[in-house]
Parts: sequence; C-alpha cells; structure tokens
Amino acid sequence: MQDPMQGVFRGFDIAAAGLRAEQQRSEVVAANLGNLHSTGNAAKEPYRRKTVVFEEVLADAVGAANGGASKVGAGTKLAKVVEDQSPFPVFFQPGHPDADETGKVLGSNVDVFQELAELSRVERSFDANLQALRTYRTMLQNTITNMSTR
Repeated sequence: MQDPMQGVFRGFDIAAAGLRAEQQRSEVVAANLGNLHSTGNAAKEPYRRKTVVFEEVLADAVGAANGGASKVGAGTKLAKVVEDQSPFPVFFQPGHPDADETGKVLGSNVDVFQELAELSRVERSFDANLQALRTYRTMLQNTITNMSTR
C-alpha cells in the first residue's frame, strides 16, 4: 500500500526550486553589472557577460494506474553558466592603462539595459514562485480544514 502522504509537499519543493534558480540568476546578473566597466586588450580580455541555463528536474513517481515508476516534474535547477560570445566594444583611449599601441581598448560586452531587463524578469519569476507557494499553502490548509470538519 502506498503512503497517502507521499508527495503532499511536492508543490513546496517545486516552488522552492524555482526560487533557488532565480536567486542564482540574480547573482549572475549582479556579477555582470559589477563588472560592467571592465576593460582589456588583445592580451587580456575584459569581463565577458555571463548567462544562465536552467534544466528541468525530474523525480521518480510511482504510477498508480500502471504500477510502474514514471518521471514527474520536480522543479528547475541551474544547469550551467555560459559566457556570452558577442564581440567586445572597442574604444579609442590612448592614455588608458589597457590601451594597445594604437590606443584601442576593449570594453566589456555587458549592456546595462539588457541586465536591467534581466533583473525585471528575475523579479517577475520570483513573484510567481512566491505566489505558487502561497496558493499551494492555501490548498493544503483548505484540505486539512475540510478533512477535520467531516
């Protein structure tokens, strides 16, 4: 016989996984913004913008209908952090410490407006995961209330 409480908190786990993933994405955006003004040259590259790649987390579940194990969604996680391979902007600043013999300096490929848009997406996703947590909590509270009044 299966445990009737098996998986009852899975909704919390899924939303918490989403919150953790968004926290990691916000840390990458913060690192990008912190290194916005990094410079370099042909010998030393400036800071290269980083982005995150998420992957779905699957968990084993026992299927009641077929009696076998199957995979169900269990949230998301950070799969890897990749570097943006877009070209570096080139500036002409002959007196700069990173200037080459022609006076050219490479700037970071971080775009402040792109990062601010990314922060906005992080905020919306974070809010959505918090709302999912609250909704799931309310569903469980209603279930417990309905079970205790019978």
